[in-house]
Amino acid sequence: MHIVQLANFVTPTSGGQRFALESIGQKYVARGHQCTLVTPGKHGKTWGDGLRTYVQVRGIRVPFSGGYRAIVRRKALQKALLELQPDIIEVSDKTTLAWVPLWAKAHGIRTVLFSHERITDVVHERFPNWLPISRIILPIIQKMKVQVDAVVCASKYSADEFSDVADKLWVIPLGVDHDVFYPRKASIEISEIPIVLFAGRLSFEKRPHVVVAAARELALRGVRARFVFAGDGPMRKKLQRMVDGLNVEFVGRVADRNELAALMSSADVTIAPSPYETFGLSILESLACGTPVIVANKGAGIELIIGGCGLAVEPSGAMIADAFMLLLLESRELMRKRCVQRARDLRWDTCADQFLSLYTSLISHSWEAAA
Repeated sequence: MHIVQLANFVTPTSGGQRFALESIGQKYVARGHQCTLVTPGKHGKTWGDGLRTYVQVRGIRVPFSGGYRAIVRRKALQKALLELQPDIIEVSDKTTLAWVPLWAKAHGIRTVLFSHERITDVVHERFPNWLPISRIILPIIQKMKVQVDAVVCASKYSADEFSDVADKLWVIPLGVDHDVFYPRKASIEISEIPIVLFAGRLSFEKRPHVVVAAARELALRGVRARFVFAGDGPMRKKLQRMVDGLNVEFVGRVADRNELAALMSSADVTIAPSPYETFGLSILESLACGTPVIVANKGAGIELIIGGCGLAVEPSGAMIADAFMLLLLESRELMRKRCVQRARDLRWDTCADQFLSLYTSLISHSWEAAA
């Protein structure tokens, strides 16, 4: 079958959503299917890598989004989709692409909404309260829920906003490449000082400033720790000004997955304080490397650290500092084993197979209806 992954708010260097789409798409191709990724860009273009096709449709910059783009020109996208002739359109957007399911149905194409975020969280985080975004978007999403053939979420937290369409809702956890993310030798010099890692985009919704607050809190308590920020984003310069006098290092975005895995293995603790994670790929990757994670007490991160693989706390400097000190009391070797065990069953192969099972079922029903 030909699966078209259609998404807004991704760039060649963006984080979890882009990586998830790429990882799942590679598994589709490995299983003999055709897969095309359609995203917005500054200009329209098409290219391939020998395995997959990539289509970029011209999109506009979205205010307050940190530089992301969205596809708004329907005719250009319709033309691209008709030329691609997909069997399934996997829609990873609930805003400017909400019209696609109804259009696709008119052309005999099945659609699945792959929800990467809770839209109420996004609106709350990224837009001023005076903008009537919720009143505009929520009715659109309600229609989209009805029009798609199925909805896929990566966590129970993400699935909560689709409880009214439970009959078409699938919860499919994302995965991790265990050939890359596993306990390794340290990539940075080990000392008696514990290493604390933040791995993610340096933007407000990821709460990197809370990690800085935790570093300062530990310093005030006389607790020595080395903080490493692996990532880039709009808050980097502000964060660098905030860490004066603290043992903090910014290593930038780590594009090489092996380097990232080695860095995660080197850490004693990873901190992922965003209260709006709808899965948390970096959390899972840290666990696969044997490193426990401190997560926010809201969001999907809680679902990943079960089995004694970390702690969930209010995302504040003081609470994270408390959690860090508690984790240091644990046996490092025992903690490592628990983390690896927790991550073991979450694989991209399993994730892709569940998607393909859903898609095969949808297409089979289409054939039965046409017969």
